Amino acid sequence: MLDRRERELELVDAQFGELERATDLSWFVIKRLPLPSGWSKAATAILILLPPGYPETPPDNFYTEPDLTLAGGAEPGNASGTIDHAERRWRQFSWHFEDTNEWRPHAEIERGHNLLTFLLGVQQRLAEVS
Repeated sequence: MLDRRERELELVDAQFGELERATDLSWFVIKRLPLPSGWSKAATAILILLPPGYPETPPDNFYTEPDLTLAGGAEPGNASGTIDHAERRWRQFSWHFEDTNEWRPHAEIERGHNLLTFLLGVQQRLAEVS
């Protein structure tokens, strides 16, 4: 499974740039994800935790820098406090596949859900600016 995670992280790196990752690939950080207008900053780091059952079990939630708010200072919707991970504090956003049947990884990574498709969903959520 580590080989698959490595290959998927190569796709993420190609799309989003430099990553920080755990040696066991149980988490990774996109160092700078650009944000659309409506947020308090132009970009944020994003933390993704990978569950032990990955890829059959999708990631659940995503995490941003703790000071990320809406442009006017309001708390974003679906944000639920903070966690400490990888020697940093992160703001947790509740975002996941409502039905695990929606998550369909494939043996050929590009033909099914993967870390890149999960992050494209995260990016779409952040584009909602709410």
